[in-house]
Amino acid sequence: THLLSLDILSDTIKLFTYIKEQENIFTSSAGRGIAYPHSTSVEIDKLTCILGISHKGIDFNSPDGHDCHIILLTLSPINEPKEHRKFITRFRSMVDNPEIRSHMIDSRTCNETFNIISDWEKENNQDDII
Repeated sequence: THLLSLDILSDTIKLFTYIKEQENIFTSSAGRGIAYPHSTSVEIDKLTCILGISHKGIDFNSPDGHDCHIILLTLSPINEPKEHRKFITRFRSMVDNPEIRSHMIDSRTCNETFNIISDWEKENNQDDII
């Protein structure tokens, strides 16, 4: 409903039903407690991401059998797959660091998570990664 309130999407039921169906076919979990569900939409005009942190963990049928604690949902325009790949590459380079991953999972507020990501971005020049 957050995407509806921001006027990013006009209907989430169909999109999230599609994402759930895709998840049943092929898991978006990459292992190590991280999942990357993704979809394209004609309603999306720029890459849109939602980051979820679960302290308890969520079963995403992960290849390593571990529950997912970090879930990054990405929605992208149908004609812009390159931006999605660049963003996921950068995000993965951040969460590949076990300390960053642990701090994100342990964070208790949105601001705390935001600061972890911001601090990492300040230390890592985008040109070094992409």
